[in-house]
Amino acid sequence: MEFKKMFSTIDTHVEGKAFRIVTQSPIRLNEKDIQANHEYLQTHFENEKNLLLNEPRGHRDMRGCIVIPSNKADIGLLFFNHEGQGNFTYSGLIAVITALLETGNIVQHANDQYTIETAYGIYTVQVTVKGSEVRSVYVENQETTHEQVKDDIPAVTVDGKRTYVLCPLPKIIPAIDVQYLIQLNHWGRDMCSRLQAEKVSFDGVVLVEEKSSSDTTVRSVTFEKDGNILRSPGIDSTIALLASKKALHLPINELTNESIFGSELTVRGIPETNRYSVEAEAFVTGLQDFIYDEDDPLKDGFLLK
Repeated sequence: MEFKKMFSTIDTHVEGKAFRIVTQSPIRLNEKDIQANHEYLQTHFENEKNLLLNEPRGHRDMRGCIVIPSNKADIGLLFFNHEGQGNFTYSGLIAVITALLETGNIVQHANDQYTIETAYGIYTVQVTVKGSEVRSVYVENQETTHEQVKDDIPAVTVDGKRTYVLCPLPKIIPAIDVQYLIQLNHWGRDMCSRLQAEKVSFDGVVLVEEKSSSDTTVRSVTFEKDGNILRSPGIDSTIALLASKKALHLPINELTNESIFGSELTVRGIPETNRYSVEAEAFVTGLQDFIYDEDDPLKDGFLLK
């Protein structure tokens, strides 16, 4: 075996959403700007990305991030994901800055504020540190708009890029709970298939169970475009749910969103804007090295569905 293609990574999660952060690898990105590097990464290195994302080393919900230098921010960050899935997530920003600080891969700033350059813009995050542990990371989104995608089906577009269809819990499903996981899975896959057949453009479907329309706590499950369930409450999803309430002129400025697995996220409205903020904690779950072996018959991994 040759060790020419070795990858060093940090594994993390934010409320169940998993990230594999690549800190050292044979992937060479030499384009002039981060947008060009992003586009090059999306169309190249398929074997390497599969190695990092797929089973037996990863899983369907693993997402990838590559840390690169930046001359505009403290770090540059490139996202990659399974084919057909979106790349950018606010959880990724939270996961990366936490992992880099807790493993000593970035020098701690006196003001605990950091900038991260991505192909989607430069983001500023504010970190709360206790000792050597990152307790939370604060970040603000760019812009949110409320709309309808079809008939009376509401949707919210986050940052002008990612659209989420919002649906109330149907009467045929008693509750958003793991004991009804089979029914929820069937509903989600059917809804995503129907929207695609009707040529509706969307990035996810958020099924929401509310106590009342004015309540500040909801329980939801987000289905990605292929009908698979997102493991976390989802920052985008939570922003979309609060934005939909504010569009109804309800006197609510924050919302806590609980996932089917018991994790939760809280987002808050930024006064006099259509923007939102979130503060969440990431957890480092492991440091790993991976080797890409051309002779391995399962070198690209596989996905169990």
